[in-house]
Amino acid sequence: MRYTSFENRLTQARNAAKNWDERLFGTSQEGRPIIGFYRQGHGPKILAWALMHGNEPTGFEALLQLMASEVQGTWCILPILNPDGAEAFTRLNARGMDVNRDARLQATAEAQALEACRSWFQPDIALNLHDQRPRFYPKGGTLPSSFSLLAPKGHPEESTESQINAQAILHAWATHLTGKHPGQVARFDDAFYPTAFGEYFQESGCATITFETGISPADWERVSVAQSEYECLKSLDVHAAEWMASSQRSAYLDLPMNASPANEWVIAHADGHCHLRLLESVQNGMYSVKWEVDDFQADHPTWLTSETSTSLAHLVAGTVLDVDYFESLGISVPTIGLKN
Repeated sequence: MRYTSFENRLTQARNAAKNWDERLFGTSQEGRPIIGFYRQGHGPKILAWALMHGNEPTGFEALLQLMASEVQGTWCILPILNPDGAEAFTRLNARGMDVNRDARLQATAEAQALEACRSWFQPDIALNLHDQRPRFYPKGGTLPSSFSLLAPKGHPEESTESQINAQAILHAWATHLTGKHPGQVARFDDAFYPTAFGEYFQESGCATITFETGISPADWERVSVAQSEYECLKSLDVHAAEWMASSQRSAYLDLPMNASPANEWVIAHADGHCHLRLLESVQNGMYSVKWEVDDFQADHPTWLTSETSTSLAHLVAGTVLDVDYFESLGISVPTIGLKN
């Protein structure tokens, strides 16, 4: 689930959206199409996009399920907003730019395509689907942030109507997610980023939500998380107008804030502890997992633990290690559901 080529993803999207209309909104720096899928229904118009950062595919998987299901609302979905980044499995686009920080200048082809879609579709609700690193956890908790929810600010100091509407939707989602994944739901940092698309869309009067998905303890590949994200999208399809008309926001506002950094993998060795962070990459179309040495945070939660009688004190922060290194020392490498 973590990586496949852009062409494979586009084929998957088209197969899922057989009963949807297809519309071209632009082309990427490297000439790949940025395609939206549209379906007319009733109720508020909902715009959703994924793979704005090309190494964050969980939202794409949730959108595939949604497009393959029976929906009753009016949707426009851009499942692969950053095709070049998705192909290379990188956060940035082919120009090395973060599309999510290009809302105002719109210097990137991807930002221009998203703006073209917004101008054509005129959404009432916008969903910005992202992944976040395994290092995050709800403040005070002992489990990963499988979900971090955010209603971005439409004004640096005042709540706007669109933000309040977004918070009402997140009240319903927070209620569902905390019931299914207790201790794994947080609020994302709501600092005001004027160049981000969340703030830009919120300012325009469109109720905008940023949905960040993380790992769950037994599922680093995020399959179960994608399923729960789909359930949230599916419920919005039915209840969007009802939720926005309500005044309930407490379940979202009462969520603990995101905290970091958790210890992703800690190896207790002869001379202390070695802390490792997951690194995913793609080279020549091949996906791989490696581990980067980082500082151990004794007072922060830990997701994976191992032991060895060998000293690892010589490993300095920033060192990147592959699976073969650990196997040569007889250290069992966590499979964590990711294909190496």
